[in-house]
Amino acid sequence: MVTLIRLPISFSSIREKNIHATLSVQLKTLVENGLVMRTQYEDIPPRVEYSLTEIGQKFQPVLIELQKWGTEYMDYMKEKANP
Repeated sequence: MVTLIRLPISFSSIREKNIHATLSVQLKTLVENGLVMRTQYEDIPPRVEYSLTEIGQKFQPVLIELQKWGTEYMDYMKEKANP
């Protein structure tokens, strides 16, 4: 969801950073839970974009803090592995 803060973004752009099968399941779940909106365009080739819904946007500060914590935790684990 952090990727969606910079909206909108195409499926192929998101896929570059994720494994396709996992990404599909995660996006489907986020859409079903109302956090993400899926927009399909009838272009050739077909195109799909994902964006945060209004309630998903309200979750944005939490996502940003989780991302910061994750980065700090990865640094912590690297330091712990290489004292």
